[in-house]
Amino acid sequence: MPVVNTVFLVKVAGYSGWMTLLYLIPIVGLIFHIIVSIRVGRAFGHGGFFSFFLLVVFWVIGYLILAFSDDRYRPERI
Repeated sequence: MPVVNTVFLVKVAGYSGWMTLLYLIPIVGLIFHIIVSIRVGRAFGHGGFFSFFLLVVFWVIGYLILAFSDDRYRPERI
């Protein structure tokens, strides 16, 4: 269920699960996706370059790196 995955991704970024509804608005959803990706990358200890290019542009590779690396999620980094 892709909706549930998106809700948890938004929660990992530090937002409320209800913010997932912003993805339904076309241009706002694109901008919100970039913001969420940057915040998720920052929560795992990566910078803006990694977050933008590997979580937005090359998202398959970026999320695999996050999944299989030794980096840990720390919400105080957001």
